[in-house]
Amino acid sequence: MLIPNDAHFSFAAATWDWIKANVPFLARGVDDTAGQARYENLMQDKPASLAALLNLTTAMRQIDLPQSTPLDYLKQVMWDESLAQDRFFAYCDPELINQVRIAATQGEFAPEIGSGFFHPGATASWKQVQFGEANVQLTFHEDEKTTIDGVPCIVVEPDIDYYKDLAAHTLLEVIPNAIIGGLTNPQEVYVLRWMAGCRAGVPEFNPPYTIVK
Repeated sequence: MLIPNDAHFSFAAATWDWIKANVPFLARGVDDTAGQARYENLMQDKPASLAALLNLTTAMRQIDLPQSTPLDYLKQVMWDESLAQDRFFAYCDPELINQVRIAATQGEFAPEIGSGFFHPGATASWKQVQFGEANVQLTFHEDEKTTIDGVPCIVVEPDIDYYKDLAAHTLLEVIPNAIIGGLTNPQEVYVLRWMAGCRAGVPEFNPPYTIVK
């Protein structure tokens, strides 16, 4: 899969009704009219951030934890400047961190040493190890807490790195991005994750948007 130099995103399939049915945590915390307006503003003003959000939620839905998927534990996204083209922050049921710990003992995730260096304020982080590239990383900020629908919640920060290896991630992604002020490109993530899934023989990675010329 090749991306044209002048490519852009088409979110024709990612309607507000689709979001409410498939990614309901994005619709929580606000009434329907305001939620739709907020979502459509994101689509118009920060399309790369929306693409990253859809990449991540699609990938998280494909991860089988001992019980459910990571997406099932998310309660409410943070609709602020932290919603970027390489990650988002959301409140989650703290059971998610327990599920990831169990999955790590089963060889599905690997802990990131020194997660606070790469993710300021983080208390723990694990990266999926299923693919050679474009694995989901779940970083937890356990000191940030709130209660949603009676559930005490902590913050999770999902992102997808280009590279599985920490050294490659640092030298080829983190440092260059720091030098030029860049961020992980959701178009590249889309392609890498799609190819990684094809090589692994898993269901196709198919977020609800297309990259068009």
